[in-house]
Amino acid sequence: MQRADQQAAAPRLEDTLVRVRDGQDVRLGPAPAPGPRYRRGRAGLIAVAAAVIAAGTVCGPLALPANAAPAGNPLAGLTADQIASRAAADFTAASSFHYHGSGKDSGQTISISMSVTHQGGTGSIGYGSHGGFAILDIGKTVWIQPDDKFWEYAGVPASEVPLVHGLWLLPAGSAGNRLVAALAPFCHANKLLSLLAPQLTGLVKGKTIKISGHRALQLRNISGQESIYVSISSKPEILRISNDGTITFSKYGARVTLTPPPPSDVIPLPSASSAAYSLQHLLRGMQLPRYAP
Repeated sequence: MQRADQQAAAPRLEDTLVRVRDGQDVRLGPAPAPGPRYRRGRAGLIAVAAAVIAAGTVCGPLALPANAAPAGNPLAGLTADQIASRAAADFTAASSFHYHGSGKDSGQTISISMSVTHQGGTGSIGYGSHGGFAILDIGKTVWIQPDDKFWEYAGVPASEVPLVHGLWLLPAGSAGNRLVAALAPFCHANKLLSLLAPQLTGLVKGKTIKISGHRALQLRNISGQESIYVSISSKPEILRISNDGTITFSKYGARVTLTPPPPSDVIPLPSASSAAYSLQHLLRGMQLPRYAP
């Protein structure tokens, strides 16, 4: 394979991604045409994850849900809106929690598994047969670790994937900052709640079910298409949210350790073309710096 610095003309950042390790290059194909810019609209966490992965639309609101609460419980004297407000306050105040779930987008199964604290979060987002990536957010710094299938989805030839296996990306520049901002709701309770439940009024109480052994009350919107389930307790916790997929919450207050990856495993990404609207576009449209293992 020819070295990039031996080419007659240097490849444009928009056209090529070059990864150099052990004196070899990893070259990706032309960057795809820019996808539509992020816009706000009614969609849930699954749609946002799909947009972060492959150019789509980062949409916002998931209205909370609600109907008639069972008698003889600490929430019986509260309206659905009051319960939702109390659960939202408890959610953002929690020292930590875990959530996971899945949904469909464009024929692919989007899966999410994250542990969140007040300092940030760690977990992964999967994109069906295209693989996925790990996320580590500490403070205002975000690292992304694509798996082998996602590197191939981004255009790395299978024979070159071992060169980037296990490496973390540290986004920078305007496109990188936009990607970091898009990932922030997955790693911070207040941003996650804002994304999932921007409307905490107009709810009605619904059925009572069991979730992981806990009695849970459904709060739904009038249409019944979107629901939030909270534990029936004096301090209600959000246990499940259903919209374009199902997200389950658990392990409130559990210990979560956030540790930055070793510098030797990190590729700092330089400023990228503003044409990158997703992680896929970012990888295809950027040139990585030379790396000495």
